[in-house]
Amino acid sequence: MPVTIETAQPMRFDAEYTLEAPLRCPKCQTEMTTVGVVRLIRSKVNFTSTLPRRGHVIVCPSCQAFLSGALGGLA
Repeated sequence: MPVTIETAQPMRFDAEYTLEAPLRCPKCQTEMTTVGVVRLIRSKVNFTSTLPRRGHVIVCPSCQAFLSGALGGLA
């Protein structure tokens, strides 16, 4: 039997981006016209790390699955 997880509040994104063309989420198969972006901040590491201290995760607005993608700007 599938497990259903109910959340008290809808997911809050740090940013929302509109796609140029609709896509389907690879996990839930919902058609997306926007994606959410959540900021990552490294909070603890027990060694000297060369990994970045910050980053971003792009997620499906329906199921919150991580999506493959990149954020960048043109200067």
